[in-house]
Amino acid sequence: MSPEKIKAKIQEQIEDAQVTTSGEDCNFVIEVTSSAFKGKSPLQCHRMVNDIFKAEFESGELHALSIKTRLPESSQ
Repeated sequence: MSPEKIKAKIQEQIEDAQVTTSGEDCNFVIEVTSSAFKGKSPLQCHRMVNDIFKAEFESGELHALSIKTRLPESSQ
């Protein structure tokens, strides 16, 4: 799965998401910034992102995502 596809899938599912990716093959580090995370615990935020890729994890297309989530500066 390409970094561009990962970014696009997240932006389709999470409002106003700004996504940066690094990594290659099946292992990526992603950072997602969105106001959709407001009021949620870090675990809830990570689950929001992981759930987007449930099918890819099950098929083996993705093996691991290292996820960092944050609120936009103006929402904190």
